[in-house]
Amino acid sequence: MKKSKRLLAGYLIVMAFSLMNIACKESENKIKDGEITQFVVWDQNSTKHELHVNNVKNIISNKETFPVNVNLSRLVAEFKTNYESVILKVDDALQQSGKTRNDFTKEVVYDLYVGDAKQRSYTVLITKGVLANSFQSFSFNEKEMENYQPIINEETGEISNENEIPKNINISDLAPVFTLMERGATVKVNGVKQVSGVQRHDFSKPIVYTIEGEDGSSRSYTVDLKQGDFVAIKNPVMSGSYADPTVIHVGNEFYTYVTSGRVRGYRSSDLFNWRSIGPPSEVFTTRPDFVEVVSGKDAPGMWAPDINYFDGKYVMYYSISQWGEGAKCGIGVGVSNLPQGPFVPPAGNPNGKLFISTEIGVHNSIDPCFYEENGKRYLFWGSFHGLYMTELTADGMAVKDMGQKTKVAGKAFEATYIHKRENYYYLFASVGGCCDGVNSSYKVVVGRSQNLAGPYVSRGGVDMNTIDAWGATGFDPIVLQGNDTYIGPGHNARIITDKNGVDWMLYHSYIKENNTVGSRNLMLGKVNWDNDGWPIVDNGTPSPILTEIPVF
Repeated sequence: MKKSKRLLAGYLIVMAFSLMNIACKESENKIKDGEITQFVVWDQNSTKHELHVNNVKNIISNKETFPVNVNLSRLVAEFKTNYESVILKVDDALQQSGKTRNDFTKEVVYDLYVGDAKQRSYTVLITKGVLANSFQSFSFNEKEMENYQPIINEETGEISNENEIPKNINISDLAPVFTLMERGATVKVNGVKQVSGVQRHDFSKPIVYTIEGEDGSSRSYTVDLKQGDFVAIKNPVMSGSYADPTVIHVGNEFYTYVTSGRVRGYRSSDLFNWRSIGPPSEVFTTRPDFVEVVSGKDAPGMWAPDINYFDGKYVMYYSISQWGEGAKCGIGVGVSNLPQGPFVPPAGNPNGKLFISTEIGVHNSIDPCFYEENGKRYLFWGSFHGLYMTELTADGMAVKDMGQKTKVAGKAFEATYIHKRENYYYLFASVGGCCDGVNSSYKVVVGRSQNLAGPYVSRGGVDMNTIDAWGATGFDPIVLQGNDTYIGPGHNARIITDKNGVDWMLYHSYIKENNTVGSRNLMLGKVNWDNDGWPIVDNGTPSPILTEIPVF
């Protein structure tokens, strides 16, 4: 009898634990089943609009049509969810209830997560009334206006920009692009019919646009652009052929040297306003000649200079190459007492040659980069046949031992630049096709090491020495790559740090509207460093406007 009671008690205990476990699991399942319970938006006049949440179809829509004066592009969403652990994202950006603004002129998708798991996606679609004689859109296609597009205020009839336009952007000659709510309406300025994207106006003063409907009614809008008393940088900082830049800071000025067969020099006090060193702009009075010339091809050109200052003189390393002759190209050195040149071969070296490819044992020996540390001088170089370093003689005018070199990266890379920051050496390099106009795939990548000779590794710990694939597909991080406007950015110069501690980088890039092979424009970008010490230029692609400028 006692044994039966003990068995019964044990059974009841087991059942109780089982029921508790089931309850806990059910509770966990409920927590995992997240949903939005309330969704409202606040407009530009701080008016609240409640939306309907359909948790079956995952659709959020307005209960009634919004007034025509509500600016759907500036709505702030406020929402509630059934559990605190639920988070919402739009395009992977975390949303904060009552704080995050989104553009609801189009469908907005809110992804709902519980922890790291995405459970569902809500589509938010808001409609509003249509006002007769009104603009549907009003914008400017000029790339320098990309960050300063105006907003239409239907309530006041004012079209104006939220962010002030820098004073160095010309707004006195702009051709706006617009669409209308009514297909048959006509737009006029001072009685003259306007065609979208055609007529240009001086927007440094207000311009009144009148929309005339087919029914004889009309409505006027005043376009009033706000321009601030500050300067922003327009890219490119020099338009035309300015490939393979190198830069040096001399007193209160910067000198950059670029190539298109010859080395040309330019000077600036701020990194974005440049003028020629000359006349002439060429800094070599005669082009060095130490490579074997193959007949039937264009003459060898000077490419990818690297400017330095040591031992009281300016020292420029450079490449001499005839296109496609990787075995015959090489690297030379020139010196000058002045940054504007002329640069001449060093004493005892009448043609300035350091080496050619066959002498050093590296095919396509171009793209030099000088580095000095602990009283020793080194040269890095290479192009798609491995990147290498070797020690130079004490005066930096020759290779110490032609038989000694260290491979630091594989065949995917060229255009080496070494930068020291805190405990790391950073090896910047360019990958992909440099010189095919709008078909160029050039981009800048980086690896780092705690030793000058490597190994240089990617963010994921991959040794750059092991990467031989064209374009280095999947390499991380990519510091800079092209976009719809700028094609094939790469071959960066050294990093320049301004007096506020901000880093800046010159590089070259094609522009889509300017796609001839010889037009690699000079660009400027801000170098940002993440919390793990990895760099990225601007937001990873070239910016048409830099609103932060170097301070010197």
